Amino acid sequence: YTAESLARVVDHIDATQQALGRRILIENPATYLGFSASTFSEPDFITEVVRRSGCGLLLDVNNIIVSAINHDFDASGYLRALPLAATGEIHLSGHALKADRAGRPLAIDTHDGPVQEPTWRLFDEAIRATGPVAVLIEWDSSVPAWPVLVEQSRMARDAMTRAAQGERLARG
Repeated sequence: YTAESLARVVDHIDATQQALGRRILIENPATYLGFSASTFSEPDFITEVVRRSGCGLLLDVNNIIVSAINHDFDASGYLRALPLAATGEIHLSGHALKADRAGRPLAIDTHDGPVQEPTWRLFDEAIRATGPVAVLIEWDSSVPAWPVLVEQSRMARDAMTRAAQGERLARG
């Protein structure tokens, strides 16, 4: 995450948006290794990309949880550092917990199980900050029976309802 890579990413987003004639959304990644020579934090880099290109944010809440486990940082702090006002869509998914060769926790963004409690908690925080936006639950393999999918959808809808009720209460 350097000034040079920032300029390159912004140029590519600008070209893509020009070619499509519309604003695109960029997703925060799930990461497993850190860069050795960054001059920006990841949230600051994403914020600058959004600011300079005018693109929006596809907020992947599970990716934040995965990266927070893998790099041992505060997921809520990372979330708050993102340009949440630019959020156009939120993704939720499951992840697998493993251990690396040194025995440290390692999270893998698998999309093959239910959304887990840490992701739901961070989603509650995210949806309060973004307001109502489209939400997609990613489940790419080991797809369960329909009732399980419906229940995951209900849980997301309930979180959005709680956020909307809290917003109304705050306004009086």
